[in-house]
Formats: sequence, structure tokens, C-alpha cells
Amino acid sequence: MLRAQLTQLLAASAMIVASLPVQAQTAVASKVISDQILPKDTFLYVSFPNVTQFKTFVTQSSLGKLWQDPALDAFKSEVQTAFENELDEGFAKFQENLGVSVEEFLQIPTGEVSFAFSGGPGNTMGAVIFLDFGDSEAVVQDLLDKAAGELSKAPKLALEDESFDGTELTMFRIQYPGQPPTPLAKEFGWFIKDQRLVISNRIELLQSALTNWEGEGESFKSNETYSYIMGRCQSAERSALTTVYFDPIGLFTKLVQTGSLGQQASMGAGMALGFLPTLGLTQLKAMGAVSEAGSGDFEAVSRSLIYADQPPTGLMRAMQLDQIEQAPPSWVKEDVHAYAAMKWKIGEAYEAVESIVDMFSGAGATADQLDRLAERPPGIHLKHDIIDQLTGELRFITAAGSAEGGGYGGDQILIALGVRDSQSAGDVLAKVAEQTGLETREFRGATVYEFNAPGAGQAIGVTISDGRMLICIGSTLLDQVLRNDSDMKPLAESEEYQRVAQHFPADALSVQFTRPAEQYRSMYEMVRSGTAAEQFPGSQEIFEKIDFTTLPPFETISKYIHPTGGYSVKDDNGVFMEAFQLKN
Repeated sequence: MLRAQLTQLLAASAMIVASLPVQAQTAVASKVISDQILPKDTFLYVSFPNVTQFKTFVTQSSLGKLWQDPALDAFKSEVQTAFENELDEGFAKFQENLGVSVEEFLQIPTGEVSFAFSGGPGNTMGAVIFLDFGDSEAVVQDLLDKAAGELSKAPKLALEDESFDGTELTMFRIQYPGQPPTPLAKEFGWFIKDQRLVISNRIELLQSALTNWEGEGESFKSNETYSYIMGRCQSAERSALTTVYFDPIGLFTKLVQTGSLGQQASMGAGMALGFLPTLGLTQLKAMGAVSEAGSGDFEAVSRSLIYADQPPTGLMRAMQLDQIEQAPPSWVKEDVHAYAAMKWKIGEAYEAVESIVDMFSGAGATADQLDRLAERPPGIHLKHDIIDQLTGELRFITAAGSAEGGGYGGDQILIALGVRDSQSAGDVLAKVAEQTGLETREFRGATVYEFNAPGAGQAIGVTISDGRMLICIGSTLLDQVLRNDSDMKPLAESEEYQRVAQHFPADALSVQFTRPAEQYRSMYEMVRSGTAAEQFPGSQEIFEKIDFTTLPPFETISKYIHPTGGYSVKDDNGVFMEAFQLKN
């Protein structure tokens, strides 16, 4: 039932969003954005700076063009007919309760929609929502009046109308027999000003927003970390379609300082807070990301940055990457769906963990414990036999699984770990296999150890070959890698990969390449064949309502789904990442 309801909701949302008109909002471009209003101490920020611009991008994107393709008309008609009664009933109830249609409701956001979690005046903190509604003030005010009327009937809510700096604030105080369990749950309210609705669970944050309404005072935008991340991730001022910022250490610290976790939890959290500098975690300042409409070869681009003080100390040393040889080896063939490569500084990671453990347990404690563990069967030393054997090189590939009887075979997944000595690594693996009773087979000079993991649906194979440990879910991909036949073109020589790889910088710490169309192909063909119900028990209702054979051939869909790529590079203040989707 839940799956059917979710499917109905997604289908309805897709039809509504696709049909929404895109309205020009020239005033949005000059409006003060929330990051110019919010306090400097903002710890979480998720923003659509311009919903109208975002709608335009979606409409003009490959996804938007796919939805508008006449080849989908028959299937869209199937979906609409299947849920017509439920949708009509649901939309009618929505309009009856709120006084506006679903379409009118979705047209309310016309400029910025943002959510933030910020520190406020007087050691306070809370959530803030900004929503620009353009010319829909009468509709928004009516909705708020109805909400206030219903909330006023709640016995534990007290309505208090207040005024600040000439603006009316609607506030609800939550009544408790004693103190509220957390300052975050004592009140909430909102105000309207300049075609914008602002909602918060702290009056101090509403007042702070009004005080800095013109964006002329100190604000989140002047936060050095946020400013740096935006400077690295945005191609131009206000070019972002979406913006995300998260300062986990700052948020946790403020939650403890304000008692927002509750009295009992705050005591334990306060003790944990004291250990963060020792662990080196206070070096992590924030993570931020921006998505933009692409230009040149790109349809869309997202850039992100993990900002951390340098050089890394404590556990931050365990997260370092080294420059990777990014080209796929010859055994990665052009039929794979995805390829990713990175090189982890595993030696430094071990040293970082060892130093932390020894700091609390005494010098040499880690080595002593590992020595004792190595005396037990199967007699493997974690440091000498495993960690010291690994080069840190990691390659990850996926490919289509085998679909027996026309079913959905799922993806095969292979992880290749670089090893320094194949013979030594093979001896270690043989010890593990003997201890656990794994089945073995010989293939192309390699001993393959296999087992069926519960829930995996495919056999898992492990082997050592040519300086790498191969771990594979799905036997055919592993065999293909071991054969490395020359009759199949390597991925590195394929046109799609080369179109993506030309955008990888030479000093990349990691790279990734995907062909989403090929990832979706087998699932799509199985659904379109009309046999999907057999593969997904419990979904019979949805497959009885919709004739999925009305879907167009996959070639109609695949032309809208383009290859994607991504990479990471070292930054003066952490790690910078970029991901992109190519144009056709």
C-alpha cells in the first residue's frame, strides 16, 4: 500500500511540475539573498536561490526534454488514467482544506527558498526558513491565517502577536508544566515582508533577520569559510541553482553550548566535545556544494569543497588521498557502466589511528594488541600481512549482471585493491579461505575463492592477480577481468570515456566515470517487457494498474541520458571536487 501511494505521489508531482509555467521574475535578481541576512554563525544552509531559474533549467534540461517527448505520451496517459480517481479526490481535498489548488500552491515559490540552522543573539540557535512568493501575498496570507486559526485551538499553544522594527510577528509559545525539554521547542512563528515569508522556531532569529534585512551588516556571507567555499564552487556571483553548506563541528558545539540537546544528553555531549581537538576533528571547518547549469561541453555541473585546516592532524590524517594514475587499466573494458579510481594514503591512515589509540592506552598498545591477535587462527597479522601489503590504490567498476530468463540480473560490482606482492597476498588469502572453508576454482592461472553472501543474490569471488586483489559480486565480470581478452576494447580507448576524461586534471586525487543509460537499460527493458511484477513481489498492484509495455524503446530514452564524470584535487584548504554531465 505504501509503495502504491508513493508511486501515485511521484507520478502526480511529475505531471504537475512538468506542466508549470515558468514565469519571469526580474525583481529576483536584485533581491537580497538569505546568506546576506542570516547570522555569521550559520551551521547548516540549503538554498534554492532562484526557484524560477531552477524551473527553467529543469524544463530545458535533458530530463525536461525527455518528459516532453511525444514518445512518452502513451505511457503518461496510462499513469494518469491509472490514478485519475485518486488524484482527483486528493487534489479536491487539498483545495477544500487550503482554499488553493495544488497547482496554485506549487506556483507560490517564485524566488528564493532556503533553510538554515543558525546561532542567534544571546546564546540562542534555531532553524530559519525563507520563502519568496512574488505576487502571491494574498494567497500566502490567507494560508497563514488559516494555519494560525487551527494552531490557536491547540491547548498547549499560546498565540502572541508582536511587533519588531515595524513588522508584525505571529508567535506561538509552547506551554509546558515546567521548563521545555530543549530551547529549540519553546516557540515558533513567522513574518511577511517584501514578498517574503520567514519562519523560525526562535524569535531572536526572526528579529535578527529584520535587523539585517537589507544585508548591510555582518552576515553569513561574511563567514570566511562559507565565503571561501562559495568562491571556489561558484563560477560567478549568484550562478548557483542550489547551494549546500554544513559545519558539523560548529553545529554540534553550538547545540552543546545552548543546551539544545536536553540536560541529560548535553552532559555526555559536553564530554565528547572536549575530545574533538585531540582527535583532530576540529580541523574540519565545513563542507559546501553548488550546482549550476553547465556551459560548453557540460549540461550541468556541481562543485564541492571539504574545508579543513592544513596540515591534517589526528584522525584527519586517515582521510588523505594521493595522486592517482587515473586511466583505466586495459582489463577495464568498454562495457562497464561505471569506473572510479583513487589512492588512499593507507600507511598514514594506520599511523594516525595507532597514535590515537596509543595516546589513550599507552605507547605500543596497538602493536601489542595486533601481535596477540596474530597468534590466533588463522595466524594473520593485521599490520604486517594486510595493511603493509596494500598500496592504497583502489579501483571500482560496475557492469551489467546476467539476466536469466529475461529477468533483471542486477549490477555486478568489482573492487580492485593494489597489493605490493602478489605471492604474499595470495598466501594470506589462502589462510583465510582455509579457515572459513571457502570454495575454490582455478581460472587463467588464478585461484578464485567463492561464497554466496546472504542477500547478495550473486556469488562473491575473491582472488589475487597481477598485483591486485579482486573482490567481485557476480562471477562473469571477474572472469572477464582475469581473461583481459584483446577482442574487447578497453574503456580508456572508448569515445565516451575520452570525452569525459579530457576534463580530468593531471593532478587528480580521484576520478569517476559513469554511463547512466547503461545502468538503467536492463531494469528499463525488464519493466517494459511486462514481466517486472515477477521480479518485485508485493508490487503487483502497480503493475496491474499500469501497462508498462506502452513505454517507448529504450533508445528513445537513452538519447537524453548522457555520460557523467567527476574528480577531486587537493586544495589549499582541503579537497575540491567537481562532477559534471556532458551534453549530447
